[in-house]
Amino acid sequence: MKTYDLLVILDLAGKEESLPEILAVVENEVKSVGGKVLRTQKMERKKFEYVAGSLEAGYYVNLTCDLPPQEIPKLRGKLELCPPVYRHLLVTAGEEGKAQKTKAKAETAA
Repeated sequence: MKTYDLLVILDLAGKEESLPEILAVVENEVKSVGGKVLRTQKMERKKFEYVAGSLEAGYYVNLTCDLPPQEIPKLRGKLELCPPVYRHLLVTAGEEGKAQKTKAKAETAA
């Protein structure tokens, strides 16, 4: 498995209180393809520089997760079909993500 950073922009439709349920849906999509969420970083609601459609702002969340590389297309397809996910970006984690993975392994071994 490789470590990836998954940035999702959520359309909460004015319901900030529904964030935990929507995050659970996204995390379950990662788990459904054999992945594991290592860290969830809730950012904030930001206005878009360029409005493309009816949505003017989105809630940004960054997830660091372990995923099998062959399951990436399947996860992307699932996220595209998930209504609260407005946009997503999946990239290989940098050094910070790899350090998080090492820390998680150490905690599991202890």
